[in-house]
Amino acid sequence: MSNYGIENSGPGNVTIKGATAMGVGTSVTHHGVAPEPAEDRSVREQAWDAGVVTVLSVETRAVIDALSKWGTHAVTRTQQGVIFHEFTGEAHQAHQTHGARPGDTRPVRVTVTQSLLPGQHSAGSAVEQLRREYAPRLIVLVGIAGSIHPDACLGDVVVAQEVIHYEPRRVTSDGVLRRGRAHTVTAGVQHAVNSFFTAHGEPWALPESPGHRALRGPIGSGEAVLADVGADERRYLREYNDKILAVETEGAGLATAVHAALGGADAAQAWLVVRGISDAADSHKDDSHHEIASRNAAFVFGSLLPHLT
Repeated sequence: MSNYGIENSGPGNVTIKGATAMGVGTSVTHHGVAPEPAEDRSVREQAWDAGVVTVLSVETRAVIDALSKWGTHAVTRTQQGVIFHEFTGEAHQAHQTHGARPGDTRPVRVTVTQSLLPGQHSAGSAVEQLRREYAPRLIVLVGIAGSIHPDACLGDVVVAQEVIHYEPRRVTSDGVLRRGRAHTVTAGVQHAVNSFFTAHGEPWALPESPGHRALRGPIGSGEAVLADVGADERRYLREYNDKILAVETEGAGLATAVHAALGGADAAQAWLVVRGISDAADSHKDDSHHEIASRNAAFVFGSLLPHLT
């Protein structure tokens, strides 16, 4: 991996302190143009606490902004051009550790990368990149989704402890027989989510986004973007579990990639999906709520961090 030597120089800013390939110092914000790679850096010796996968640039910006308020920010880039945003801060863990005193903290390291494209396959590839470069113990998908349940409203955030991949199916002369596959988080992540909602209330009224809430429940994950209330996929998910809150297109790929790598020396041991509701997965679907949904999801993820780590 190539290290740009970029560090946080104040709220919302990341300064590149190293030299470019031409030997000229450069300074940009984290929304600016990245420089050419510098010299290679070996894979980290110690596993990172969490790796975050985003899909859209609006989601990536929201997570960067949220974590920049919490820790120092550095940016690195592989020779293949994959960009990682690194954050190091402290997470209060008095609520987690037996005998810990209020205010006890420890260093926590989180890295963020954006998948190359939307979709299950690209999400799985992003997991592999995180494993190879950072070996995070936990991988979290943070972004937006479409609601298919009246409890999940625009701007709300769903913390998904179960992802139902509804694409597996058999096509027969009598029609399509769907064979959903459920992916469930580990007991450790479940306990962390329980701790989070015990501390904040359930659902949690988001303090920075009046009228919006964080709640938990299962989500559906498939290949196609749903924009029809009469879609067969919606009917199937209602019949599978009437508590499924939302649909998206990457969660199953991420969960499968984490599960497939279990037991490896650099394998993540757990995953979680945090999704802000940006539309109702119907004919009115557009991009108008992407920003608020992304920012609310990023805020909830940041609030979950002390419990997850």
